This record gives sequence, structure tokens and C-alpha cells, in this order.
Amino acid sequence: MATRDVGGRGLLGRFDDWLDEETSPRRALAVYGVLAVYFGFLLLPIAWLILSTLMSTEVMYSGRVVPAADELTLRNYAHVLARPEFRRYFVNSTVVATATTALTLVFGTLAGYALSRFEFPGRSVLLLGYISTQMLPWVLVLIPFFLLMFELGLVDSFTGIVLAHTAFALPFATWMLKGYFDDIPESLDDAAKMDGCSQVDVLWRVILPLSAPGMAVAGFYTFVLSWNDYLAVSVLSQTAATRTLPFGLQLFQTQNQINWGLVLTAAVITMVPVILLFAVVQRWLVEGLANGGMKGT
Repeated sequence: MATRDVGGRGLLGRFDDWLDEETSPRRALAVYGVLAVYFGFLLLPIAWLILSTLMSTEVMYSGRVVPAADELTLRNYAHVLARPEFRRYFVNSTVVATATTALTLVFGTLAGYALSRFEFPGRSVLLLGYISTQMLPWVLVLIPFFLLMFELGLVDSFTGIVLAHTAFALPFATWMLKGYFDDIPESLDDAAKMDGCSQVDVLWRVILPLSAPGMAVAGFYTFVLSWNDYLAVSVLSQTAATRTLPFGLQLFQTQNQINWGLVLTAAVITMVPVILLFAVVQRWLVEGLANGGMKGT
């Protein structure tokens, strides 16, 4: 009898069981429908961007929004990837963004843990200073930073660019990681010390495994900031040897003409590493943002 009853309810009944008991199927469908329209509207420019990379110049300027299937081509991708300068910029961006992320996570973790677990004179002022740096526009401190890098002989070097990106990302990453460390009970530190762990062992064996979501959020934020940066690189980089991918978009435009097909294709290729990184760490990102790693107080 129960089997016939479940079968008689059909797809709508099974859908109702899947939903929360207090949520009706019609309400859920309405909510999901609105969300689908909303996110579809947001993703429409991205879809058009990707579609444009598959068009030839003639088709793009023909005025048709959707080309025929036989008019789609990968010629733009072949042309962009064939440029040795673009490939060099891609490698440079990977090196700079990876080094910046690693450096920021190392120093951000140490600083965040110290601010979370230790009391020392000037701690509150230091915390205020960390967050206050985020109120200043990057362009305001860029020229003094350039002069500092010039005195140190680090202009037009990967080291100078990595230090610039780290200086901008480190305060926010430290503040965020401190918020995660604050949520971890200090009793775990005490228990680990009773088992013979040193302070470094406590951080490495206890704190960091429990802070994986926070590390993912801070690392993803730092990587994207470094990967997309144009301003700092435009000042600190003097030759093609140290330029990054945002400069790659300039390779396909001249003083009198812009090849939009190649520019859009280069932009799509630039997006791919960030999308792949998000796909890898999305589970930790969602958990990290949901757990309130922004508290930091």
C-alpha cells in the first residue's frame, strides 16, 4: 500500500520529499526559477565573450549575434597561442601569482596566529594598522613603493613585483586568517603542548589542518589579485621579460586598429587559470566564507 502511495505521488511528490518539509514545491520552483534567470543574466556577457572568440572578424562585424555552426572557428586561439610574447606573459603571470600566494600565506599565517594567540604591547594598534591599509587606494602608495624598489635595485624584476603584490594582499589575508584562528579553541593548543608539541608544532599539526577553509579563501584572494594586477606591473616592469598577462591584451592592438577577436580570445585564456583554481578550491571557499572568516576581531 505504501509503495502504491509513493508511486502515485509521482515526480512532484518525490521532489517534495527532497525539499525541506516546510518548503512547498511551488515555492522552491519559483525561487530556483528566479535564481536561474538572475544568474543567466549575469553569465550572458561571459557566454557572448566566449562565443565571440569563435567568430572570424568578418562574422563579428556582420551584425549577427549568433553565427551559423559552420562559421565557428578556433583560428583566434591558434593565433593568440602562437605569439611567443603571449606565452611568455602567461608563464610570468603564473610565476608571480604563485610566488605571491605562497609568500602571503606563509607570512599571513604566522602573523595571524601571533595576533590571535599572543598579547603584546601595541597589538590593537597593529590590528588597526593592518585593516587601515585597505582603505588606501593602491595608486596612492605605488610611487613611493617604486622609489623604494628602485633604491633596492628590484625594478624590472620578479622579486619586486612579487613584493608589491604581497604588500597589498598581506594585510587582508592576515586579518582574515586571524579570524579563523580566533574560532579555534585555545584548549586545543594547550592539549597539544601537554603532549609535547612546541608552538610551531601546534601551528603546523593542529591549527593549520583546522584552518584549511580560511587558507583557501586567503590564497584564492591573493592569487586573483596578483593574476589580474595591471597597475603595479605597469610601473615596476620595464621590459617584456617581466610583464604579465594583462599586458598580453595589448599585443593585439595598434595605434589605429584593435583586433577584437584576438583581444577577446586573449581575455578568455587569461580567465581559464582562475576558473580552474576556483573549481579546485570551491568546496573550501564556500565553507570558509560560511564559517565567518571575515570576523578578525
